[in-house]
Amino acid sequence: MENPLFLTQTHLSRVALWLTLFGYPTKVVTKLTKKEISLCTGGRCKVLTTSRRLEKTLKNLKVEYLILPNWEDWKTQLCMVLKHFNLKPNLSLNYCPLCLGKLKPVTPEEVKGKIPEGALRCGKNFTICPFCGKVYWEGGHKRLMKKTLKQLKLRCGDLFNSL
Repeated sequence: MENPLFLTQTHLSRVALWLTLFGYPTKVVTKLTKKEISLCTGGRCKVLTTSRRLEKTLKNLKVEYLILPNWEDWKTQLCMVLKHFNLKPNLSLNYCPLCLGKLKPVTPEEVKGKIPEGALRCGKNFTICPFCGKVYWEGGHKRLMKKTLKQLKLRCGDLFNSL
């Protein structure tokens, strides 16, 4: 597993997934405890939360953080994270969304028998996570990702103008 760039809680898992898809590995934990937060000291990662109660702990541990409004939908929250940390919303797809391992390119022959035959025939750009063994490929879901990116562009357009 790669060191996460961000640490957050389960209720921000959609934001975490998209940050990871953009190339910013984000670890999701059930609860942000002082022990979990201390993993981010010394600039090792940044904390995303909706809890103002954690602010004193975050400041005391000198952890970089962003408190997101919990009444906003995940797309708006994602825009806020991208803007706050000056991140680019490009689909890099280079980290495993399950375990945050750095994905390695593989040939279709190397993943034969590990994925459905249809995916093997129609998919392209195969990658595998060396940590959990999950195989990824470019297929029909990429169209859905691009649709979501268009929605994000409408939501936080100024971020996309600089791309």
